[in-house]
Amino acid sequence: MATQPTILVVDDEQELADLYAMWVDEEYDVLTAYDGRSALEQMHGNVDVVLLDRHLPDTTGDDVLDEIRRQGYDCWVIMVTAVDPGLDIVELDIDDYVTKPVTRVQLTRIIENLRVQSRYSDDGRRELEALSNKMETLEDEHSVDDLEGTEAYQRLESDLKAMGDSLVEDIGGR
Repeated sequence: MATQPTILVVDDEQELADLYAMWVDEEYDVLTAYDGRSALEQMHGNVDVVLLDRHLPDTTGDDVLDEIRRQGYDCWVIMVTAVDPGLDIVELDIDDYVTKPVTRVQLTRIIENLRVQSRYSDDGRRELEALSNKMETLEDEHSVDDLEGTEAYQRLESDLKAMGDSLVEDIGGR
């Protein structure tokens, strides 16, 4: 019997973390942490997805993310937070960014989309999807006119175009 994928839910609002865990516990093995230190203690190589809040009582979700990546974990990370996205998300090594409140349908759809994408993670599609998700998140929150004048957004557009062009070349060369 195949093992279920593992999700680590990290949120300082205990009821909310437990709710997210309940939403996904039939399809996944679920670990729950209510602060950054516990999240890092529970992190291991079999964690497939991390649902990570940005505001934690002992550190920031950004710092937890940095430590997860520094330790070499290549799991999918979805920021699920009340913090409205700013241009700083361009620099975050995340796969998606969702602003609370989030519904069960939204959360499970995002996780399932990541599972489907994981089949193609070796050929650059994961990075392309992460860039695309960041752009969509920013455009949902800010006007494109305001974004276009920023260096971070221009870099995101450029990276997205370059990654898309590269994938088209790779596919064409097969």
